[in-house]
Amino acid sequence: MNNSSLIQHSLTGLTGQHFGYSAAGIDDLKAPEYTLVTIAVDESSSVSKFKDEMIACIQEVVRACKFSPRSDYLLIRLVAFNGSMREVHGFKQLIDCDINDYIGAINPSGSTALFETARNVISATNDYGKQLANSDFEANAIVFIITDGDDNSSSGVSASDVGAALNQAMRDESLESINTILVGVGVGSYSGIGDYLDNFKNDAGLSQYVEIKDANDKTLAKLADFISKSVSSQSQSLGSGGSSQPLAF
Repeated sequence: MNNSSLIQHSLTGLTGQHFGYSAAGIDDLKAPEYTLVTIAVDESSSVSKFKDEMIACIQEVVRACKFSPRSDYLLIRLVAFNGSMREVHGFKQLIDCDINDYIGAINPSGSTALFETARNVISATNDYGKQLANSDFEANAIVFIITDGDDNSSSGVSASDVGAALNQAMRDESLESINTILVGVGVGSYSGIGDYLDNFKNDAGLSQYVEIKDANDKTLAKLADFISKSVSSQSQSLGSGGSSQPLAF
């Protein structure tokens, strides 16, 4: 799903299996400012029972964003993770995102490298934000991390490492602001997972934790609406000097 025009980038200094990301070339960007949108979706084996609804959720997010007045100012990256992380596509301009390409984008199996993935998506967002800033683009960001379980396979990466990546992004100040939203989906089936994820949000300093107890077509359609509205709100805040206010789910 990655365009051939997307450029590969390395992330140095990060332990773990996955180091980089891909993104639209700076010379291909025509707008003066961008909101970087990252969606990281759990595809561990336990997601199998609502895989189709999750794919429909992603498609609806992309479709809704195309109708946003800020659609020309959005760059979207999608990653999926189980025991390791894979990039479905790097930071693409919204015009290059076809909702039909997301059919089959999630293939559930394996375990959950939640912390490793969270650190990567934050670090990659910050790295690309630096490149935009160095080329005189204004940028902010919003990151969604969607999971139905706890971390059980990140190698040497903890919640505090995720927090360190987020603190680094704030110190670098290449992004005007960054919102980080953790979504626990279908957590009502697992005792203690909601509390675990809320603690992860607090330990890493993430902006918001949203909980969905039952994963079905209705709740994931609501999630799609929440994500698209949060993206629009964060994009509209660009130039204000701060971040958008968290929306109620």
